[in-house]
Formats: sequence, structure tokens, C-alpha cells
Amino acid sequence: MSKHIIKGIFGVFFIPFLVCLVVIIVCQTAVVHSSKGLMYSDVETIPHREVGLLLGAPKGLTGRPNPFFIHRIDAAVALYQAGKIDRIIISGASNQRNDETNAMRTELVRHGIPTEIIMMDGKGVRTLASIVRAQKVFGIDSMTVISQKFHNERAIFIAKHNGIDAIAYNATNISSRKWRLLMWGRECLSRVKAVFEVLQSKV
Repeated sequence: MSKHIIKGIFGVFFIPFLVCLVVIIVCQTAVVHSSKGLMYSDVETIPHREVGLLLGAPKGLTGRPNPFFIHRIDAAVALYQAGKIDRIIISGASNQRNDETNAMRTELVRHGIPTEIIMMDGKGVRTLASIVRAQKVFGIDSMTVISQKFHNERAIFIAKHNGIDAIAYNATNISSRKWRLLMWGRECLSRVKAVFEVLQSKV
């Protein structure tokens, strides 16, 4: 194989791969940096916010209980019981196939959360929609986002670039290594998309 062919193959495959890798790293760095100092894992140290934004998750995962769902519920209950939030907005998908908001509401009530402090947003089908709708539909400019850390970082990035004063409480992450890797891969792409959406909104 000639050197020209080798160089051609190198250019076709390696350079685009390198560009993609740089973009992913830059986006990861931007999201993590944006959320620095705004993430909490200890219910005792997190500041009070009137509203907690509970990001939706399906109750079941491949036929089994979804640990993301369970841990987010536990986190929201812990915050309310500790007096760190006064109201909860549940934001997620709400349709015949996947009714995240009603499933989460039922579980919160089962854990003793009063129904009158729970608000529902069944149109929060994406993290961006959940954040933006909390501000535009519910008039919320200050909140505590409730989800897993990897998700919270992106949510805070989006909130900050939409002029929302947001902090986040990190629910316990899933223990399965397989699912953690799958979610990490998905999150990398979601962060790239979030950064480009923010940039596009400023053009």
C-alpha cells in the first residue's frame, strides 16, 4: 500500500475522529465547569429553595424497577422532609406509553408528600424543556434540580444559560456498571447537544 493511500485513509478516518473527540471534551468541560459549586450531595448543607424541580424517569427499566426513579423519589422526599424545598414540580413525559409524572406523583404521595405542594409538567420530555418550562410556564426563576449528578450538571448548565438561579441535589446513582456506562455514553452526546443549543440560542 502506497504512502499516499495510507495518508488518504488517515485523513478520512482519523482527522474527523479527532475533531469529534475535541468537541466532546470541550462540551464536557463547559458543562462541568458551569455547575461547579452548585451541586450538593448532603441534604444538611444544601441551601433552601422554595421549589424543587424533580426531573422525570420511567418507573420501570427493562421490566424491572428503575433505580434512577427510586433514587430521585428518595432525594425529593429527603429534601422536603429536611425543609430544604417547599414545593415540587415533577417534569417529565406523560403519555400512554410512559407516564413519568403521574408515577412519580403517586410515589411521592405514598412517601408522605402532601398532594397540594406537588405541581405537574407532563411536557418536560427533555431536560431543556423541563428547565425552560419551569421558568416560562410556572414562573420559577430559582430552584433546586433533583436528579443524578451526571444529569444535574447538564441541567444546571442549561438553567444558568437561561438566567435561572439553580442549584442541584444529587440523587444516588445506579450501581450497575453496565447501565452507568450506557448512561455516560448517552450523557456525553446530550451534553454536546446542550452546548450547541445554547450557542444557537445566542446567535
